[in-house]
Amino acid sequence: MFAHLPWWLILTVAVVVTELTAHPSIGVIVLCFKFGWNDFRTAHWLRRRDPNRRRGAVCSWFYLSSGLWRVCSWSFALMFIAIIFFVATEPPQARPANRPNADPDLPPEVMTCMAMWMGSFVVATLLTLLSVCFAWRRPVKVWISRSVSESRRLNEWPPRPAPRLRPDPNLLNCWMVSSGAGLFVLLFIIGVAALMASFDAAKPLGPAGNNQWADVVFGVIVGVFVPIGSAFLILVFGGMTFKRIGAGSPTECWPANEPTTELGSSD
Repeated sequence: MFAHLPWWLILTVAVVVTELTAHPSIGVIVLCFKFGWNDFRTAHWLRRRDPNRRRGAVCSWFYLSSGLWRVCSWSFALMFIAIIFFVATEPPQARPANRPNADPDLPPEVMTCMAMWMGSFVVATLLTLLSVCFAWRRPVKVWISRSVSESRRLNEWPPRPAPRLRPDPNLLNCWMVSSGAGLFVLLFIIGVAALMASFDAAKPLGPAGNNQWADVVFGVIVGVFVPIGSAFLILVFGGMTFKRIGAGSPTECWPANEPTTELGSSD
């Protein structure tokens, strides 16, 4: 029931944990994981409840990555909120007397949010790409939305769209775009590093530098064309992938005429 607790109670628990353990980072971790806990539970429920074991496994991986993306997004927001609060409330006396203009050390809460953001970003990107490979090979249609979590709470199978005036979108496209952005950033960093290395290779190296221009050409190719090519491929294959594995509705992912099973009731 952790996902359904009110926010004031979650904040209270985070503060109590911080006071009892004397480590503010633990309270921040509890608060960050609250944002993805609902999807984590849905991932576990789909793996147990889906009569199609292959589809249940694939969808559970996607919901696990969805929870990590939520943790990533909110830990990033909490990091900036903590930084703004720290800068606004820091007294001038907190800075060393011999370095009055030095930047203050960030508190552990900010560092924890930063670690949660970076760690969840990397893991969510890799897990989403791995889940896409699973869904592409099997193949499986995937639907990610809040309506599936509501079906889990009601122990309703197969999952059905929520009765809203505006239907929920398939968040698969959003998380795939985020994964593509993460992959692009990684390749961009590799390209910049290769380009800088090529500039160093262009310096006179004496008799031992006969192959320096080959290093320069290789560095320019990697540094310029890899980010551009990766962005193009991500856009092209991202759209193709979503058309192949993305479901238009929960019914397309979990047909209504499938046999149900009593295995794995709502947890």
